[in-house]
Amino acid sequence: MGGHYRSRSASASSTATRSDITELDFAAAGLDCPFGRVDALGPVELRETAYEIFFMSCRSSGPAAPSRGGAAEGEVSSPVAGAGARCGTGGGVMGSRVKKALGLRPRRLSPMMTRTLSQTSGPASPGRVRRPMTSAEIMRQQMRLTDQTDARLRRTLMRTVVGQVGRRAETIVLPLELLRQLKPAEFGDTEEYHQWQFRQIKLLEAGLILHPSLPLDRLHSAVLRFREVMRATEIRAIDTSKNSDVMRALSNAVHALSWRSGTTGAAVEACHWADGYPLNVLLYCSLLQAIFDLRESTVVLDEVDELLELIKKTWPTLGINRMLHSVCLSWVFFQQYVITGQVEPDLAAAALAILVDVAADTKHGSRDPMYVKVLLSALGGMQEWSEKRLLDYHDSFEKDIGGAATEGMEILLSLALAAGKIVADREGASDGNFAVDRVDYYVRCSMKSAFTNVSSLD
Repeated sequence: MGGHYRSRSASASSTATRSDITELDFAAAGLDCPFGRVDALGPVELRETAYEIFFMSCRSSGPAAPSRGGAAEGEVSSPVAGAGARCGTGGGVMGSRVKKALGLRPRRLSPMMTRTLSQTSGPASPGRVRRPMTSAEIMRQQMRLTDQTDARLRRTLMRTVVGQVGRRAETIVLPLELLRQLKPAEFGDTEEYHQWQFRQIKLLEAGLILHPSLPLDRLHSAVLRFREVMRATEIRAIDTSKNSDVMRALSNAVHALSWRSGTTGAAVEACHWADGYPLNVLLYCSLLQAIFDLRESTVVLDEVDELLELIKKTWPTLGINRMLHSVCLSWVFFQQYVITGQVEPDLAAAALAILVDVAADTKHGSRDPMYVKVLLSALGGMQEWSEKRLLDYHDSFEKDIGGAATEGMEILLSLALAAGKIVADREGASDGNFAVDRVDYYVRCSMKSAFTNVSSLD
């Protein structure tokens, strides 16, 4: 599949329409997501929410708090976790450490680099100097955000942090702030505003009630108050002014749910509204997908180092650390390899390179429940998809799926064995003959299937 996309609607509406969904979104829907789904949020809503969190994390002031798992786990020790800022402007890209570490070929000139800010915002005035896009602007373009949405975010953040120097992103419940700050006049019509408002409410429900990072009693008084407001919002847009009783009830409920402490009762330094599984992982993977060129979907941007450094700023809000990042990044490369038709072996090779880091991490025996879920889900998804074709490789590769049959088969075999070995090692079920035993199993199953197919023709 090539890197061509359906054109977006001319409307700046933040609601998901069919024209907002790209061909790759449709292709990705054909590959089972190992992390599950959040029913209220489709790919477009996830992408918009992910960008909103990204924007807030990059723009809010104050030092970042340690990511989930503490400083040791959040510490960057691998190039694929971010290479450090080399060029904050997005221009003058030097050799990418990430691409080098993953064995990805550099490009002489990134398509994104040929764009200038004036080209993306309208016709240039005579004599106007065109400057290269910054990394943040590239990210916005990659996430396919409209000018209107970006302007709303800027206004919201400015109003939220004014007079609060040093406020960190992870202390802001962004959907609530958006509801407080943005008014109907800033939207095209009342229906657009109502749909946008209800999306924010659904996002809060997903993060605070349906997929919380801390255990929650569904009969908690704050949950019941939130449900009342949600039912009201479903019917019509609610009044979000300062003197609104409904908005006051919503704010109190959200505050009570997002600032809960764990079983230890320790003081809470950050709110929890987007760090529950699988919401946080789905949002994070949506951000990671921005490293692939919109115009050529099998190519990783040369600015990947800078983009990953910016994406890292979302770790405290989403509850991500380096180990979770590595697992998510390996899945994103694998997913891109699959949904682009398995025509670019470098994408699969990159996933395999990251799995080397993942394998090293699992030897530390992390017992974080979220990490275990993400790890087993991602590796299980890779193994299942690969083995489905290997168990009947006589049929799968007879048609040269993914290019040359031999190369395609070698790639899937490597992916299946690498993912399977990590899972087996973690569960203590691996031995020295793991690879030999699995290959023997694939051969036997495929031969049996081939003979069955031949027999059925008689």
